[in-house]
Amino acid sequence: MLIELTGDYVDLGSLKQQTILLCLLLILMTGHASAEVRNGTIGEVIGLSGTAPGFDVVYLFMTGPGVPQYGSRMDSSVSPVVTGDPDSFTQVVVDGDLWNYSWQTGRVSGGLAPGLYTVYASTAPVAADALSGIPYSETDIFLSKPVTTGTFHIQSVPPGAQVEANGKYSGNTPLDLPDLDPGTYLINISLQGYVPENGVYDLSAGETKQISMELKPALPSATDSPLPLTTIPETIAGTAQPPTRAPLSSLIVIASLVIGLGMMIGLIQK
Repeated sequence: MLIELTGDYVDLGSLKQQTILLCLLLILMTGHASAEVRNGTIGEVIGLSGTAPGFDVVYLFMTGPGVPQYGSRMDSSVSPVVTGDPDSFTQVVVDGDLWNYSWQTGRVSGGLAPGLYTVYASTAPVAADALSGIPYSETDIFLSKPVTTGTFHIQSVPPGAQVEANGKYSGNTPLDLPDLDPGTYLINISLQGYVPENGVYDLSAGETKQISMELKPALPSATDSPLPLTTIPETIAGTAQPPTRAPLSSLIVIASLVIGLGMMIGLIQK
């Protein structure tokens, strides 16, 4: 009996071998079929698993951006796999026909770039260019760049208030402050005629935090000087008249006349 394996034919000599290889073709999968793309973020731990009846070890390797053409170890993006060299592959022990592997994408030597990776699980230590005739499976995983910043969305009532983040003017409300490093921020909001408001906020990577503050009108200060009172003079027929007051020069003339008259009377009586 002949069964096709990735384009080649293998002579099966026994029913047991037929059963094993049929199972490999059907269920030697790393969790998902290769037609379905899994999504992850660099730094995450991605679980891979499958079955390999009749085998003690499966050999894992990957291809993708920045990886050697025919694949590298799962824990080193700069270490190429070599056909026939088991130690150049990531080896996973099969336990009761099952195998499991935790891919720690944040601990890959040489690092991982964002992009599409293909993970292979093979029953023999062969690279991507030598898989013909070897039972294997593959799954595609798209890794995204991790989110390392956060965003504040700031509103105030009334709007138009000035915003300071850690003492630095950042704009007027409503305001979005994106691409901020994770940490603790002192947010101050002020508007002329209103009492300023502030608060301390923690921001995490990937977080969008909503901040809303209601400003209260400022009360008049007790030290404010009152406006001076204005005396309105009396009016005659609607025309303002200044207060009646005797000119100083007239008083002097009258006093002089009285004094002179008194002196004359004194001389006459003598």
